[in-house]
Amino acid sequence: MTDEKLAKAAEFWSNVKPAAPRTHWWQHPEIVRHINRLVCGQALDGQAAGFQQLLKDRMPQGGFRRAVSVGSGVAAKEIALLVDGVVQAFDLFEISEERLRASKRLARRNGVFERIRFHCANAFETPLAERYDLVHWNSSLHHMFDAHEAVSWSYRNLKPGGCFAMEDFVGPARFQWTDEELEIATRIRSLLPDRLMRTPGDPSQSLDRTARRPDREMMIQADPSEAADSANILGAIEEVFPNAGIILTGGIVYSLALDGLLANFDDGEDAALMQSLLLLDETLAKLGHTHHAVAIAVKESSRRPCSLASLWKRLRG
Repeated sequence: MTDEKLAKAAEFWSNVKPAAPRTHWWQHPEIVRHINRLVCGQALDGQAAGFQQLLKDRMPQGGFRRAVSVGSGVAAKEIALLVDGVVQAFDLFEISEERLRASKRLARRNGVFERIRFHCANAFETPLAERYDLVHWNSSLHHMFDAHEAVSWSYRNLKPGGCFAMEDFVGPARFQWTDEELEIATRIRSLLPDRLMRTPGDPSQSLDRTARRPDREMMIQADPSEAADSANILGAIEEVFPNAGIILTGGIVYSLALDGLLANFDDGEDAALMQSLLLLDETLAKLGHTHHAVAIAVKESSRRPCSLASLWKRLRG
């Protein structure tokens, strides 16, 4: 990761403003409950509540003693783990000073400030004084420029028996959706009633029924870290942590096909339609069509990760 790219990403995230209600899938309660059910078996309210329950079910007695989170943002999820006793203490790494300040305010309000070490720094270039009981990634691993290096860093900085935990976007890099994904999303949008395809806030305008890829170069200009190497995340986890449990949580429907129109869904009138769409998304995920996933793994003390590239380097001396 170059200093220039890092600075550009930090600037972008320092200026991100809260989105309007139900602009994104994670703001829709029914979608959130659906994902939580896939993750932990319970249709819990609250984004990442299923992931947090998964960690709670796997934590040692007294919670994970010390954890680290890279790209922690405002750290709402990490602070929730501290409040619930799942984690005793956190090291938080965040490159945006504004978001780090927000995380400090939130930590103080929740009475956990003294249990956090805050770092406005690149975690990969920061010497660490200890290894961790938990390496926590939530919606930040897809911002790493080299997925394999980020996962390998996680392995190296875990204690033997420590836990790697991730909930993240794992779809195509730079959101360059495959032709098959675009076809599925477009067919779904073509079947929706006109009232759901109105532009939220301006019902005189209609949304495009054709799903499209975003402009790759414009994405890079805005935030060079966005989905930089996301397509390689699952492969990296499977190589570095062969024992990882991976749950595919979908997204072709709720994230791509319903993009821009979730605010039009009525919780009562459209409840059955939303359930049908989420069932379709779950089926697609089972077939391997997913944009999001959860992974949990334990570092085995008897194994060290070895990529083909690193093996070749060692063989060549």
